[in-house]
Amino acid sequence: MDLEKLRIFYVVAKAGSFSKASKVLHISQSALSRSVQLLEYREKISLFKRTSRGLMLTEKGERLYNFAHSFIHEAERIIHCLRNNDAYGELKIVTSPHMGASWLMSYLREYLELHSEVRITIIGVTEKINAVEADVAICTKVPHHPNLIQRHLKSFQLGLWASPCYLEKHGTPKTLESLKDHQMLAYGDDILNPYGHLSWALELGTAPYLIDRPYLKVNSLEGLVNAAKEGLGIAQISGELPSIKNSDLVNILPELNVPIVDLYYIYKANMSDSKRVTSLGDFLEHKMKKESIISQSSLSE
Repeated sequence: MDLEKLRIFYVVAKAGSFSKASKVLHISQSALSRSVQLLEYREKISLFKRTSRGLMLTEKGERLYNFAHSFIHEAERIIHCLRNNDAYGELKIVTSPHMGASWLMSYLREYLELHSEVRITIIGVTEKINAVEADVAICTKVPHHPNLIQRHLKSFQLGLWASPCYLEKHGTPKTLESLKDHQMLAYGDDILNPYGHLSWALELGTAPYLIDRPYLKVNSLEGLVNAAKEGLGIAQISGELPSIKNSDLVNILPELNVPIVDLYYIYKANMSDSKRVTSLGDFLEHKMKKESIISQSSLSE
């Protein structure tokens, strides 16, 4: 279909007459009439009924008008976004289920208010995240991929967490060695872990203090958090996650030298000029820096 003739048809139908449309488009009435007639001829449909009051759309003309209205307004929206270098379109993000449902979700409302033309799809993956199967991956660093841009977002410090009811029943471990007498909860070690190393406490110390068997394994970070909340044992997770911050879980042995899990915003290098892809990374980087400054200033007080 000739898009210019579609545009002319749309303006004529909206104006209700060739004379009014002529003033809008600055094209003669005869030229507008010929354009509409040619569109009708090529598409083998009748678009207008000519009446004494002017032009009335036929049923097929009404359907084409509705299509043209949506098409033209969408095209104008996209052109506006391109001219103003705005982010728009679908953004597909792959990340771990808990990051997508908890950590990332806490920032999306503000981002989408700033970038209302972006439509986000979040895919939670419990196995190894493939950063090239989506527009963006939010996960730990992907090694040996020079074609990927990997922007550091945040470092999550891991820790040991237990519920007050567990500690009341089993006591609070005071030393590294005493962990072997407790019910340790671990992220399943027989599967690929998209969160980084969450079973590090099982490897702390040396024999006979090495913990060789956890009390419970689960391949879900949400399941791990819930198990700790239910008093099933001591979980090895980051206290910076919203699900931990908003709970009554207690940090055990906070003086331990614990591992760090680094989170990255990852996308293909050939997408580095796409505002749709980079805008969320820019936003998250800004939020992480702001939170870090606030955290450091509160510690210095």
